[in-house]
Formats: sequence, C-alpha cells, structure tokens
Amino acid sequence: MRISSSQITSAGVRQMLLRQAEVQHTQLQLATQLRVLKPSDDPVAATMISALNVEISQLEQYNRNADAAKTSNELEETVLSSVTDLLFRVRELTVSLGNGTYDRNALANIGVELQERLQEAVGLANTQNANGDYLFSGSQVKIQAFSKDASGNYIYNGDQSQRLLRVSSGVVEPTSDSGFDVFVNIATGNGKFSIGSNVVNTGTATISPGSYQAPPNFLAEAYSITFGTNAAGETTYTVTGDTTAAVIVGATVYQSDQEISFNGVSVTVKGEPAAGDILNITPSVKQDVFTTLQNSIKAINSFADNPAGRAAFQNVLTNVQETLDNSMQNIDLTRGKIGGRLNAIDSEINTNLSLIITSKTSLSDVRDLDVVEASTRFAQQLATLEAAQLSFVRIQNLSLFNFL
Repeated sequence: MRISSSQITSAGVRQMLLRQAEVQHTQLQLATQLRVLKPSDDPVAATMISALNVEISQLEQYNRNADAAKTSNELEETVLSSVTDLLFRVRELTVSLGNGTYDRNALANIGVELQERLQEAVGLANTQNANGDYLFSGSQVKIQAFSKDASGNYIYNGDQSQRLLRVSSGVVEPTSDSGFDVFVNIATGNGKFSIGSNVVNTGTATISPGSYQAPPNFLAEAYSITFGTNAAGETTYTVTGDTTAAVIVGATVYQSDQEISFNGVSVTVKGEPAAGDILNITPSVKQDVFTTLQNSIKAINSFADNPAGRAAFQNVLTNVQETLDNSMQNIDLTRGKIGGRLNAIDSEINTNLSLIITSKTSLSDVRDLDVVEASTRFAQQLATLEAAQLSFVRIQNLSLFNFL
C-alpha cells in the first residue's frame, strides 16, 4: 500500500492535536481541582453533581430562613421581656394604691406614671424590625399594629395570622405572634369572672374574686349581690341572676370577710355595706392590655376621697390587678412558645449544617480531582506529546529526495 507524504503529515498532526487536547484537559483539571469539567467527561457523575448542588443550595437557603426566623423571634422575646417588666411595675403601683395612704397629689403623680407606662406599652406593641415591618401586625406587616380611635380606645389593625418560614424540608417555624393573641385576647378578672360595685354604693364593702369550679367552664349569667337589712336590724345579702332575675341565694345574714359561694362561684366580701348597695359578678370578657391600664388611670382620675369612694376604688384596683395577672401570664405563655421555637430552630440549623457537610463530602468524592493521579497522568501525557512531536519531525525528514 502506498502512503503519501500528505497522509503521513495528516496522521502526525492529528496525533499531536489529540495529545495536546489531553494535556490541556488535564492541565485545566489541575487548575480547577475538578475531575468533571463538563457533562461529557462523566455523564453519571455530572447528574449526581447537579443533584448534590441543588440539595446543598436548598439546605443553605433553609439555614438563611432559620437565621431570619431566629432573629425575628429573638426580637419578639426582647420586646415581650420589656412588656413583662412594664406590667410588673404597673401592678406594683396598683397594689401600692390600695393601702389607702395616698392623697390626691400622690395619686396624681402615680396617674402620670401610669399614663407614661401606657404610652410605652403601645410603643412596644408597635415595634418594627430592621426592615420596617411591624412585629405584631400578623401578616399585615406594613400596617401599624395598634392605633387610637376618636373615642380614645385602642384598635388592633393587623390580623390573627402568623408569619412562617420553612427551616427544613419538613419543618415550618413561626417568626412572630399576632398582636391580637399577645395584647388583646386577655380574659378580665380571674379568667372566669370579674367583680365590681355599683357606682351609687354608699357603704364600704369590697369584693375579692375567689374561684369558679363548676361545669360548664363559664358563668351562665351575671350575678348581683344586693345588701339589705332584716327585721332584727342585721345586714343581709341576696344573690340574683341579672338575666333571669332568679334568686340564687336568699336573704342571708352578712358577715365581713365571709366567703359567699353559689353556682360554683366563690368570692369574699369585706367591709360594711349599706342597705341597697350592690356588688357585681360578671362573666369574663376579652380585653386588651391598654384598656386595663386605662381603667387604672380612670379610677385615679375619678377617685372620691371618702369611705365609699375608697371602697369603690379598691374594687376597681382588685379587678385591674387580676386582669394584669392574666396579661402577664398570657405574655409568659407566648414567651414560652418563643423559647420552644428558638430551640427548634437551633436544632434544625445544626441538622442542616450536618446535612450540608455530608452532601459536600459526597460532592467532593464525585467532582473533585485526585491531584496525585492527575499530576502523574499529566507528566505521562506531556511525555507522550513530546515524543509525538519529535517523531513527527523525524518522519517529515523521510524523503527519497534525501537519497538522490
């Protein structure tokens, strides 16, 4: 078979180009420290690399979400800690008011502090995060959580939903609590019923809420304890239902500091009521914490410095203190939930980090280059290329003209 000079040249050039391509490919692998530079290098490995990259990216996004959720919950915990301290101070003031030693000037000074505490509470409830989102507006993050209407009442402008972030493939964590759940949805009194007195009472009777132990878990109606006098001149009380007008407890001789029990309700009455005085027991309702603070301020502003006025003042303060206790308990429950969420978020962050390390290890096994093997291969390929170049030069010099 005849082999032409052009065939020899083409074959030599082709081999040198192939060897050069091999050297360049290995050189690029060494430069990037990657074994698979393009899918054609290893289709199976390329598929695994793509899947692992997606998984790692997703896990890293989960941890970014977790960090955001953690920051938001930590901010809420800080705010609620301040609210707890504030309410504790308010309760301390209302307890001190009950000792009966304050004159009008002292009461006025306490009223000023309570007004400042009220504004502070509203400010905390309207806390914004670094993005300018209102923390307690539910999903309505750009709407101020609480505002005051023309009548002086505080209105919740958000909704009752929670903002959520996915922190792993199977876990979604709240990043906030609605202002309704934290500041509005609070039971008055002892949580079952509230106490009060008729504004026209002339006696000095005060009432303290005891307990409620009867099914169903709420009062059927409001009740009135009405005082009178029997034929012997003794003070008596009668308990009637406000809705049904039914007599629950007939005329009974009254004794100060006596427990009065009926239909599962238990209260204690002290002092000297006058005939016709009425003490009220009403089912608990939901009341926001700002209204509770306002009630204490109104009680100070309307205080009458006489025995009957002091008794009425004490009844208001007792009810305010009970409701404040409910407010603090509600906030403590919320803080407990936040603590649980923070623990869960930390756990998910650690789990995600472990999964990221595992996935990156698998990715390295599939994608990364064995530098020692590649360096050895590079040296062999370089030697082969040099040999091909040298042999090509020698073959190019083979011609009959050189022997003529």
